[in-house]
Amino acid sequence: MTEQQIINEFKGLDVDSNFISRKIGEFCQRYPKQFIAVKDDKLIVVGKSFEEVLSKVKEKGINLSSVLIEYIPDKEEIILY
Repeated sequence: MTEQQIINEFKGLDVDSNFISRKIGEFCQRYPKQFIAVKDDKLIVVGKSFEEVLSKVKEKGINLSSVLIEYIPDKEEIILY
């Protein structure tokens, strides 16, 4: 992988992170206590476990390094980073 390809993948993940930030309210209502996978500003997979999401992404033939996977808390949960 070239340096430019790595930079492009990081830019894509930044776009996907912003997408999640914009939609977090909706995601918390629709997918509480689940994991989501996002690629190219689109929700592509939802699952109850990280492993389930990984498996579904692989089944779709998508490169895992180009996908952002996040846990979606419910409104009662507090997550500290």
